[in-house]
Amino acid sequence: MRHLIRKNGYIVLLFIGLMSTACTQTQKKEQMKQEIKMDQVLRHMVLFKFNDDAAQAEVQKISDAFKALPEAIPVIKDFEWGLNDSPENFDQGFTHCYLVTFESVQDRDSVYTPHPAHQAFVASLQPFLEKVFVVDYWTNP
Repeated sequence: MRHLIRKNGYIVLLFIGLMSTACTQTQKKEQMKQEIKMDQVLRHMVLFKFNDDAAQAEVQKISDAFKALPEAIPVIKDFEWGLNDSPENFDQGFTHCYLVTFESVQDRDSVYTPHPAHQAFVASLQPFLEKVFVVDYWTNP
């Protein structure tokens, strides 16, 4: 019986040791993820392909409205935009590119996306856009 208790006691100690190591490794992985996130930002890249019949004045109005969003929505950490200038002919007609930067998914999903200024902007696009292409990504250092 003592032999079983010693053996079972050893197995229990071994099990506790392995579980402790596994928990510590999981905690270290989570800590590393958090440290990486501190150096990263969330980019929201939006490309527009306007209808062929969209008036230049309307295109400019839409671009101006997009550029005004950072003033209305404080969680926008950075904003930049530009016109396609690639000579490679892979643009598929997308002419305008906007890059919106956030610090977190929550800022994008819970503040920016439902914000009335963003919603009004999105609603204004419908008659003038043929296509929209959106990619969101975390930057890598």
